[in-house]
Formats: sequence, C-alpha cells, structure tokens
Amino acid sequence: MQLAVKRFSANGVLYGLLAFAATAPVWIVKHPPLQDLPLHAATIRIVKSIHDPAYGLDRYFTLTLGRTQYVLYYLVGAFLATFVGVVAANVALVSAYLGGTVLAMRALLCALGRDERLCLLVVPLLFNVMFLYGLFPFLLGIPVMFWALATAVRHFEGTGRGPGVLLAALAVVLFYSHIFPFGIFCIGFAAMFPWASPRRWVRCAAPVVPAALLLVWWTTFTSAGRLTSGAATDNARDPMLAVDDAITALPMWFTNLFRDQSDELVLIALAAVVVASIGLSVGDSDRARPSARGYALLPLACMALYFVLPQGHGYIWLIAQRFPILFAMTAIPLLRIPRGLRGALVTAGALVVGAAAIANTCAHFIRFEVREVGDIDDQIAGMEPGRKVCALIFDKTSSVVVNQPFMHFGSYYQVSKGGVVMFTYAGYAHWPVDFKPGQYPPPGGPARPRWEWQPEAVSMAEIYPYYDYVLTRGPGFRTPPKGTYHLKSRSDRWTVWERD
Repeated sequence: MQLAVKRFSANGVLYGLLAFAATAPVWIVKHPPLQDLPLHAATIRIVKSIHDPAYGLDRYFTLTLGRTQYVLYYLVGAFLATFVGVVAANVALVSAYLGGTVLAMRALLCALGRDERLCLLVVPLLFNVMFLYGLFPFLLGIPVMFWALATAVRHFEGTGRGPGVLLAALAVVLFYSHIFPFGIFCIGFAAMFPWASPRRWVRCAAPVVPAALLLVWWTTFTSAGRLTSGAATDNARDPMLAVDDAITALPMWFTNLFRDQSDELVLIALAAVVVASIGLSVGDSDRARPSARGYALLPLACMALYFVLPQGHGYIWLIAQRFPILFAMTAIPLLRIPRGLRGALVTAGALVVGAAAIANTCAHFIRFEVREVGDIDDQIAGMEPGRKVCALIFDKTSSVVVNQPFMHFGSYYQVSKGGVVMFTYAGYAHWPVDFKPGQYPPPGGPARPRWEWQPEAVSMAEIYPYYDYVLTRGPGFRTPPKGTYHLKSRSDRWTVWERD
C-alpha cells in the first residue's frame, strides 16, 4: 500500500511538471499571438475595476453577469487579478487550460481504468486553431469537462457522497464556463449513466440537477440562450458546409497554426505514435472499466456534431469548427499503451512529440514578439488614462502565425488604462458587460458584427468627436480632416492620432 502511494505521488509530480511545461507558450512572451487574448484581458479589467476611479470605467459600463452563462473566465480572472494583476491573471487562466487539460485527462484515464500515460498524447493537441484564435472561455471548459467526466465515473461506481458533491459543483462551474464543453459533458454523463440499474437512477442523477435547471433557465429566459439553442434547431439560414467540403476542411481545424510546416509535422508525428501504440498493443489484455464502453459515444458525438452543426449562428462564431479538436481529445481514452518495453517506447515517443510541440510553439511566439509586435506598449503609455480609443487595425496579419493576431491589440489600452476601446463585445447578449444608456459609441448601440474586421468601412462620423484617440496599425487612416485629429506619435508599426 505504501509503495503504491509513493508511486502515485511520484507520478503526480512528473505529470505536474509536464503540465507546467505545457503552459510555457503563454508566459514566455509578453504579447502571445493569440487573437482574442487582449479582449478577454480587457473584460477582466472591467469586471475587476469597474468602480476604481483610476480607470473611469463606471462612467460608461455596467455589469450584466446575470444574463449570461459566459462568466466563469472573467469572475475567476477578476478574483486572481486582486493578487497578481489583470495580465498575470489572464496568463494563469490560459495556463489552467494548457496544464489543466493534461491533469484532467489523466484523472479521466484513471477513472476509466486506462493507462495514465495516454494523457501525454493530449499535449500536442493543446496548441490548436481555437487556441490561436483565443477562444479561452471555451478552452478553459475543456479541463473542467474532463474532470467532471472523471468525477461522474467515480460517482456512478461509488457509494460515498464525496464524488457526488464534487460532481454537482463541477457541473455548475462547467455550465458557467462555456456551453459547448458543458454539452459534451452531458452526452458523456448520459452515455455512462447506469441505465441498467433503475434503483440507482435518482442518486446518480441528483448531482447534475442544479446545472440542468440552470440550462433550462438560460435557454428559456435569456436572449443569449435562445440564440445558442437556435444554432441546433433553427439554422436554415446559417452557413453550413456540404459533407465533402467539411471533410476537405477538416485538417485545418487540427493544425494550420504557423506559416511554415512545423505544426503539420508535429501532427504527423503524433499520428505515428498513435498508430504505433495501437499496433503494439495488439494481443495485450485490456483492464478498462465497463463504463469505458459508454464513453465511446463521446468522440462519435463530436464527429457527428462537426457535420450537422452550422459554421456560425448570429454573432456566434465557429460552432462546428470546434468539434474536430474535441473529437481528437475525447478519443484519447479509447487508445491503449502497450505493455513492457513496447509501452516504454511508445511513452518515449509521446514525450518527444509533446516536447517538440511545446518547443515549436514557444519558438514561433518568441519570433512573433521580437519581429512583429513593435512598440505597442510605448504608444499606449503616451495616451492619457480613462479615455476613449478607436483601434483601427488595417494590418492584422503576421508572417509567423496564420490567424489575425493584432485584431484586438487596442484592448491593451483598456487593460492598463481603462476607458473605452472599440472594438468591444460590450452590449452583446452573451457578454458580461454592457454600456450604460446613452454611453454607446456612435452610431448608438452594440458594435455591428465584423466591425473589427473592416476598419476601412468605419467612417469619420463614427469616430469624431466621440473618441479621444485613434490607434492604427498599417495604412488606411490617412490624414484626417482638419479640425478632427492630429498626429501624436508614430513608429514603424503603430500610430496614435489625438483629437484636436
């Protein structure tokens, strides 16, 4: 017994170190090329400092935490910011996704009676397209989802109250993280539920009742909930891909992160390790728990949802596209690690591929920081705090990553100095922040969809005289009309215009 405890403890330390190593890309540079990252940090700043006079936020904003389930990321971020600041809190939350997914996958594998070494295979999958887009409330839900599934297995098989209480808490936390991981958890919960034992139904189902009631309330009484549920029930006008087009597009949702082919090579190496693991396991006995059979429905559901859900719905961006990476991650517990030396070889291969994925991502992020970010911090430092800033990002692209990493760099002003920055989701039904009546930027309502993608379509009437500054990257905001804005500062990549 003591030997087993020591081994578990030693393994825990090793997997903890691996989880920490997986977080390196998000803290190794100051400005990771993660598209929505500054926007999330700015929202944390508003939630954290809305009544702090140094930032002047309560003149413009009000919190709308009760109308959305999209709040966990920002509430936890605001709490952490009390101790470490907004920027570090944002880094900690992204790290919780990266490292937490490794540890939560290990917990699920142990609960299902699978080899815990399989969690090594999730490391290369952490750095995916959704990560590069910066969809972090969604991504943070992934480790919570795996942890909740592991707890559900323990709850179904046990007799004590501990797993049930934990499961109830995790289900509510997951609901307030993001609806997509919550939905996948619900499928897994139902697939592994002890349907063959009617006497256990009430006890086994009881922990998820609070989360189920929250789901009913949200989808029935909130506009964000009705819109989200409509993605599955009322999507006749939504963009959808034909099956052959969806198959053609499938690889880009697993990889396609960097301008070079390094991430594709990592994915090929991961596939080779997976095939080797399957082949070398042939003939070995399987010690998985019976609940693992029902779990197989999870990756199958992710596969089906990719083909039947729309690409987008209303202002909800990337719906079906999120499920390929969820399929890959949820399929890991269905794999096997061979025994003996064969297993050691597969484990070594998985470690090498995981280390390569981390190192490759770090190298590209450093290249982006050094070569392309420019002096954004100096330009922001030259602006007065608590003002209104219109960020027109004409040059959104990068020679390092394939996304639009500069899209929301204007939000760094709000992180450090408060005030108002456009683009913002404030006022959208799913966002936990809204403008106060009469404080909306021109023309007087939430920003029109894709405002940030089309700076050339923004007229001077939308900018002057509401905004105190215009922050631009790339050509497009040429000499403004006389009496509106004058040049305040300019560098090779960023320009600040100040209102006359």
